[in-house]
Amino acid sequence: MNYYSRTEKSSRSSGSTEIKVTRFYKCPVCGRTVIDEELLLRETPEGIVVTAKRNGLEKLAIVKKVVRPA
Repeated sequence: MNYYSRTEKSSRSSGSTEIKVTRFYKCPVCGRTVIDEELLLRETPEGIVVTAKRNGLEKLAIVKKVVRPA
């Protein structure tokens, strides 16, 4: 199968940034677009939130920013 990807970047009014990467393919039988997996990266006050979706299953990870005093 030939996989294609689409990347969307958006900004919110709060100043945070969101990046969404979607991988999909065209069904060889009917020609419809079928989403295979999605990756969403979102910047929040807590840190970076990574959400991955594949086949209806969703996994979430929060990467916290740590600042060490000098």
